[in-house]
Amino acid sequence: MAHNPHYLKHVQSVMARVPTLAAQWVSLTLGALRASNTDLALANDRRLLFQLMESLQNQRKKLEDQFAYQIQAEIEAADRPSSATSLDNMRLDQLKLVDESEAEKEIEISRTLQLIDLKAEWELRELQAFAATLQGESTLRPEANIFRPTVFARALSNATNDLGLSVGERNLLLRIGAKVLSELLRNFYAEICDDLRNQGYTPLAYRAVTMPPRIPASDINVTQPGALQSLLHRIPSQHLMGRAMPAPMVAASLDHALGQLPSSGQISAPPPPGVRADPQTVALMSRLFEQMVKDEQLQPAVKKVIAQLQPSVLRVAMHDPRLLRTDKHPAWRFMNEVASYANGHTGPKQSGLSSFMAFLQPLVQNLVENPRPQAAEFEEALHKVQNFIELRSQAELQPTQQAVSELEIADQRQALKPILRQQVARQLAATKVTERVKDFLSGPWVDVLAHTMATHDHDDAEVQTMLGTVDDLLMSLQRPATPEERQALRRALPGLIERLQKGMALIDLPQGQRDAILDELMIIHSRYLRSTPKPQREPTPEELVRQMQDEMTQEEELEPEPVRPRQELDTNVGSLPTVPMSFGDEIPSDAPNAAVSEWIDTLHKGSWCKLLLQGQWVSAHLLWFSANRQFFMFSSDHAGRMHSLTRRALERLRSEGLATSLEDRNLMQRAVDSLLQDLDTNTGPL
Repeated sequence: MAHNPHYLKHVQSVMARVPTLAAQWVSLTLGALRASNTDLALANDRRLLFQLMESLQNQRKKLEDQFAYQIQAEIEAADRPSSATSLDNMRLDQLKLVDESEAEKEIEISRTLQLIDLKAEWELRELQAFAATLQGESTLRPEANIFRPTVFARALSNATNDLGLSVGERNLLLRIGAKVLSELLRNFYAEICDDLRNQGYTPLAYRAVTMPPRIPASDINVTQPGALQSLLHRIPSQHLMGRAMPAPMVAASLDHALGQLPSSGQISAPPPPGVRADPQTVALMSRLFEQMVKDEQLQPAVKKVIAQLQPSVLRVAMHDPRLLRTDKHPAWRFMNEVASYANGHTGPKQSGLSSFMAFLQPLVQNLVENPRPQAAEFEEALHKVQNFIELRSQAELQPTQQAVSELEIADQRQALKPILRQQVARQLAATKVTERVKDFLSGPWVDVLAHTMATHDHDDAEVQTMLGTVDDLLMSLQRPATPEERQALRRALPGLIERLQKGMALIDLPQGQRDAILDELMIIHSRYLRSTPKPQREPTPEELVRQMQDEMTQEEELEPEPVRPRQELDTNVGSLPTVPMSFGDEIPSDAPNAAVSEWIDTLHKGSWCKLLLQGQWVSAHLLWFSANRQFFMFSSDHAGRMHSLTRRALERLRSEGLATSLEDRNLMQRAVDSLLQDLDTNTGPL
């Protein structure tokens, strides 16, 4: 990015202050930890606090250098124009997957940001104004100031990662350190502004930005049946049709509703027999459209579309009572879908809005020109809009198709793992093996089985082979009873070990773990191959009685079935479900509440969300989600354009208020809320 000499001098001057800032932060943080009024409740016990202080003392210089380096790196990154990464044939490892650990990092960064914003609000605003002056800009933009709080919050998070601290120690350091940093940056920003002022620069004058007042949510929920009809009974007719809507306006609306087309001026066929144009209904519908067109959240181009649709929807109201009974009527769903999809197309995405409006206009024109539109026509238009969104999403996903395929496989693996783990547990219960073998089969080998089944058909020979390895391994760990069984074990071992090595390679199991389990197996198998099989002897009468008693007890207690021979696999592929399912074994004990899960389940292709990613709020467009809704892919204009999130990451962000819908209420609900607000303001509470 080309900058004028004044701005470059300013950047170099601030960068020179960074090492001093980092050293001050470390010193003040250590002082805050030593202070008698330190928030010890955050540490759970004094030992954690003392361990942290000792670690910081030993690594003080390293932390100073690392923090300074991270700040400078973040500043340089903020000053570079973002270059979109090529998405052609992008793999999953190239497309950053935001998992739960990444979500936790975003949460800790957001907490630091909040502290800085609260503590240094005015100093930061003044520095933004100076940055605009130095760059010759006429408007204030947060991005003009590259020394914004995000830079320092991300640097703090990164700098504390490589200190070898425990989770508790690092959390304590971040909590105390973020408070210290917010105070320090307040003075840091103020000093920079004083220096610029002394050099003769004047900050760009503030311009008061008047934000439209937020309409409070009303007590009428349009998703409830009969919500609009309740408005007719709740609002007195004189308020709805009197000052709110003059009689000439009602008459004009009735003319349109009964068939007078604006385009031709000709009267269409009369309404069906028995249909009466209720003036109060027409007045209510007209007022709702009036509120929609005034909606500040609505794109200007969509406002024109809504105004065009008003006569058509009024005609529907004359002969279709469902319009006032449910928000699921195709007319409402069509307008809500159009408004919601268009709402996210701002700034660089305006080109996407233009193409959407060009596609939409013929659909709207057909509805407007229809003298007696039916719900089916709106349903068809809605279907075409949804199909347009689906095709657009597929087009955006095409360059990352390989990454999407890998996410689909990962989703299937997550769905299969709890079933396979349960199956292996049943097999382990029927035999006696070492703890290491148990851990291997119920852990890494379950991952091998899930990977194999997710990448092959269930009846594929490879799947059968890997499933059968569990039975073969368990049988090989039982001491041979005859010389023939020992010879059979000797013949089977090479193939068994080869399958185990192949499976471990499939999931890239660390070499240390591979060696540990193979060494354990080699010790057991070597002992069995060298030892003489136990001779068969006749049991004593006492042993026969005890054996019969044990068998009866086992039958009563329903003991697990013994391990079956290789040809009778315990793991039956046909019994495994082939439909998408949620995976429950990966859900932590502090599972998300129902509201968080419900919000995620309501997301659909085309949904616009606000997400905090890499310390910045971005408008993100949901392009794809996996069959089990465990992986989601969003598109935005930030940092590479594509963002893939696990469900657990999305749940964590949502629970912390860092993921939300771009629209908290749809177009229809906002119209009802604003109508009641207007009537309440003009006439007093209803």
